[in-house]
Amino acid sequence: MSQPVTAEALLRLVYRYYPAGIDGYDPRYAATEETKRLEALRRGAVADQRSWKSFLERIRKEMPGTHVWDYPNILYDPAYSVRVALPDSIVNASEEKEVVLMVCILAPVHILYADHHKRVHERLRETITHQPPLPAEFQPFAERLEALAIEAFGTTRLPEDVLSTPVPDLQVGNLWFGKVTLADCLFGDHRW
Repeated sequence: MSQPVTAEALLRLVYRYYPAGIDGYDPRYAATEETKRLEALRRGAVADQRSWKSFLERIRKEMPGTHVWDYPNILYDPAYSVRVALPDSIVNASEEKEVVLMVCILAPVHILYADHHKRVHERLRETITHQPPLPAEFQPFAERLEALAIEAFGTTRLPEDVLSTPVPDLQVGNLWFGKVTLADCLFGDHRW
């Protein structure tokens, strides 16, 4: 995008896809123009994932030694998501380190963060989520992943102050009125 993305512009946008003052359990919700618009956009993104699949292949090619995990939240949320495990991070090890990128289908924007999982018991792990600026060990992978996303999709990373903008009259996923932020509207209510 040539101009900075503002919270005000994104608020106007999300109100085109989410009905204000109506929760998802209300029988009117599915019939609203906003919901129909969002569902049509998501169905289109699910039906044609060529750009996303090409992007994943590019990550695998240009970030050797990493493990790329495509999470299919596009079925439920307005964003594609990928986790890229750092080369020294083995799945189900005592520690896992990953960079996460989510690309919104409502606007040319993305978010980027890192997760550090530490196994504290056989079936229990503690997760520390890092927002930018990321710790040094994640930075080269995050920088490369973000560069690939910008090149592939022309997206802009949203700053935390924009992401945390409240949208009190919307209900998104499992988040009730008064708890929703722009991040929830643009990327879904759960950052997996």
